Amino acid sequence: KIKKEKLFFVVNKYVNKKNHILEKNFFKIKSRNFNILIGIGNIKKRQKLIKKLINEKYNFPNLISKSAKIMKNSKFGKGNIVLPNSTILSPSTFRDFNIIGTASTILHHCRIDSNCILGGSSVVGAGTNIGSNSLIGVGSIIASQNLNIGSNSFISSGSVVLNNIKKNSKVIGNPARKIL
Repeated sequence: KIKKEKLFFVVNKYVNKKNHILEKNFFKIKSRNFNILIGIGNIKKRQKLIKKLINEKYNFPNLISKSAKIMKNSKFGKGNIVLPNSTILSPSTFRDFNIIGTASTILHHCRIDSNCILGGSSVVGAGTNIGSNSLIGVGSIIASQNLNIGSNSFISSGSVVLNNIKKNSKVIGNPARKIL
């Protein structure tokens, strides 16, 4: 449990609020005894910040909502955030710095690489592999067919994925089709 007075928000623009600190001032602090959670929703900004922080020896705990239902044999790396009412069946594996949105469902034998964001109410079918730096939009469904979602992929909100998605792809629709 993190006490409110030990919780800080690192921001890039000045905000006149308690517990907010400018990014440039944060990096001037000599102590590295901080627990850091990265809640930014932009994959590229997250990637840049992770790269900056990872070599500084900060602590990156996992934050899992009390209302999330996670089966015992699921494995988590560091810095993952699992939001309320999410369900994760085992054995599923999550590398580092992922955000699992509110009320998302991840079925068994899934593997989520690092720095992925799954929008709220997404459903990830059994055996799915999601490559690093991928964004799965709110309410998307990935079928249970051992599908692979390549790294750096973007799946638009509400899409239904029935086939593998190549890396660096952007898809939309039902069924999901490549747009770029």
